[in-house]
Amino acid sequence: MVNALIPRSAVRLRISRESGWTKLDRVEPVVVLILFAVFLGALSQRVTGMGFGLVSGPFLVLLLDPFSGVILVNICGIVASFSVFVRTYAEVEWPPFRHLALGAVIGTIPGALLSSSMPTPPLQILIGALIIVSLISSLTLGKLGRTIPANIGTRLTAGFFSGAMSAAAGAGGPAVSAYAVLTNWEQRSFAATLQPFLVVGTASAVVMKVIIDGGTWPHLEIGLWIGLGLVLVAGLAGGDWLSRHIDGGAARIGMLVLAFGGGIAALVKGLLALV
Repeated sequence: MVNALIPRSAVRLRISRESGWTKLDRVEPVVVLILFAVFLGALSQRVTGMGFGLVSGPFLVLLLDPFSGVILVNICGIVASFSVFVRTYAEVEWPPFRHLALGAVIGTIPGALLSSSMPTPPLQILIGALIIVSLISSLTLGKLGRTIPANIGTRLTAGFFSGAMSAAAGAGGPAVSAYAVLTNWEQRSFAATLQPFLVVGTASAVVMKVIIDGGTWPHLEIGLWIGLGLVLVAGLAGGDWLSRHIDGGAARIGMLVLAFGGGIAALVKGLLALV
């Protein structure tokens, strides 16, 4: 039996035994919401340099399930990060990137094991809680006035936690953002270095999750993949336009509001399922 991405209660599904792909007989509101969540994530990624997993992840986990939702976030996040990386290549700091990426690859292993071994409601609670805690940490660490050295050890540690979060929740950015705050990493070069790091870390998360639990791969008909591609392009293009017309601080506040809302929604859904 193919593991469908869209829940049967939300969308009528017709399984093709010959092709093994999920067919959508009709478009339901949940599909529109999924596409809109991906659009918002791409928009945030282009405007702030990060945020695809933070913005799209909680809502896709809420609309779908923690397994297929996180995989879909990771796939789209790779495309979004690579698209931004192409434009910011010259500003990447490669030594920090290598250390962070190595830690992320290692961290995806426990993250994928955790996500595949937990029942859905507890995993939804964990994902929501991790996202909320990560966001709060990113916002408050800078106010403590403390710094840490920017060395191999701290980079590997930050990368490890980012990789674990990416595999478990599809949101690897907050851990590295906290590292950037604590090391006073200049924002422009950090945002540029973050893009190839997210590509490597997110791709590793996808590979590990498929290896450990191959049934979580989203099987969609070509039309829905095309729709996801179109909203990704639209979100990146819209973000490119917005980045030239709005203040970066305002964009970051909007991203955080959306991410907090999504994290709280995922947490509440998991808690209600246990009642």
